[in-house]
Amino acid sequence: MSSRSTTETGYSRRRKSPYMVAIALAIVMFVLVAPEVNEGNAMSPTIEDGQVLVVSKTAYSQKRGLPERDQLVILEKNAENAQKISDDNIIARVAGLPGETVEIKDGKVYIDGEEYITENGIEGSDGEMKVKLSKNEVFLLCDNRQEHLDSRNKKLGPVDMRDIKGNVLFSVWPFSRFGGID
Repeated sequence: MSSRSTTETGYSRRRKSPYMVAIALAIVMFVLVAPEVNEGNAMSPTIEDGQVLVVSKTAYSQKRGLPERDQLVILEKNAENAQKISDDNIIARVAGLPGETVEIKDGKVYIDGEEYITENGIEGSDGEMKVKLSKNEVFLLCDNRQEHLDSRNKKLGPVDMRDIKGNVLFSVWPFSRFGGID
């Protein structure tokens, strides 16, 4: 083999290398994250209708780890109970964690007897209810508490962590709302 063909082969490999890296990254990204378009105003003002989000494909369970309170999660539309209240995936905030008691009374939400207010100041709810969560359940609340696409809906109720598709990482569209979400 001549030195010229060896040089051309090395040059060809270096030219293809960025494309191979890009393809490998794209495959990894599709395995770990997914886009999600919010439909509706259930999470307003935090997330608006039509906003495009990047969601991690995180699985939760007692063994794999629990979601954190106030974390925004995606409930798979194919989850048994979710099918009854929505034709699309449900985006909601984790309010109650496994083993906790969630109570709604007098327009306020209580977790184990203490008033629950999100880090960005969203508080309260309508209705009256009290539920003790099992070791695999979480209680989800929408930020627009007028909507009932969350655990307050009797058809959905507390959510099995295994039905959570992932959690919201950040917004990519519209550009004016690009970045992390609280």
